[in-house]
Amino acid sequence: MRRAPFIVGLAAVLLTALSVAAAPLTPEQALNRQEIAGASGADAGLAVSPDGNQAAFVVVAAPEGKGRAQNIWLFDRRSGNAFALTHGSHVNHAPRWSPDGRTLAFLSNRDDAPQIDLLPLGGGEARPLTRGDDGVRGFAWAPDGKSLAFLSPEPKPQITPPGGKDDDAHVVDRDDRPDRLWTVDVASGERRLVSPAGWAVDELQWLPSGDRLIVSATNQPASDRDTNRIYSIAVSSGTFAELAAPHGPFGSLSLSPDAATLAYLGARVDGPEPTDLYVLPLAGGAPRNLTGASLDRPVRQFVWQTDGSLLAIAAEGFTSDLDRIGLDGTVTKRPAEPVNPGSIGLLDEHTLATRQ
Repeated sequence: MRRAPFIVGLAAVLLTALSVAAAPLTPEQALNRQEIAGASGADAGLAVSPDGNQAAFVVVAAPEGKGRAQNIWLFDRRSGNAFALTHGSHVNHAPRWSPDGRTLAFLSNRDDAPQIDLLPLGGGEARPLTRGDDGVRGFAWAPDGKSLAFLSPEPKPQITPPGGKDDDAHVVDRDDRPDRLWTVDVASGERRLVSPAGWAVDELQWLPSGDRLIVSATNQPASDRDTNRIYSIAVSSGTFAELAAPHGPFGSLSLSPDAATLAYLGARVDGPEPTDLYVLPLAGGAPRNLTGASLDRPVRQFVWQTDGSLLAIAAEGFTSDLDRIGLDGTVTKRPAEPVNPGSIGLLDEHTLATRQ
């Protein structure tokens, strides 16, 4: 009989760390309340360390002025404590662990446009890895930890010289440049453009070999239709190889522990939203909808388990619950838990961290 995962609720840990009373909040307390950020596509709210002993997450401060500061916190499962890793009024988010667990990369807008910062967890200050006028939209560590792949717009075209001819129309204050795939070396900070011009890349996942990535991309970035496809792309040449052409919107690409299967959220027919869980065998074959016939509720987030099954957050009215989904499409509803999971991360085979 499979053992049910033990659940660690990070919201409860955070409330303890901030010494917030459990009594009902007053209107003033509600306005000044800090909260844990949720998952948003590739910017998942929880990032579990490679050894499963720690989880990084994002705390959103109370509104101040025109915005809300966001900072990276760390939960240590051995002590049960949570504490802030970054401080200040900037927006620091999207934490990602290096493969050796010694460094945390995250996005920060301390220089206006979001860029990648690296924070050594053995001690020391965060340092910028990328800088520039163009923001970073998403990123991932290479398997060897020596570089990162990231998404950022293609370079701006050179300004037409005086007296030159420019037949292209431009809309003021709108940047239509598609995101392209880059790599950056951790030691030197040298960056290299990988994907060719004319392509827009939206998500990325490294393959364990380190020579290719799985991406969501399109060569028709100006189209008002869903033209994204799933490709593998060679890091050395930028050559695309199509793996699947899902109907309608899709996202949340995630490789299985053995890297043999890609899971993602996709539309049941053509949209309008990705609500079903699909799997795609990377050795060849068509994608399969695991939940279209067995789960009549939208899947919001999922994580792979070590046995090859998946744990998924599914909407349940105004709340959500956890379901175990096998690769044969079998859905096992978990017994009622005293939580309403908003995002999840697997600490180990038996322990699950949740944002409640």
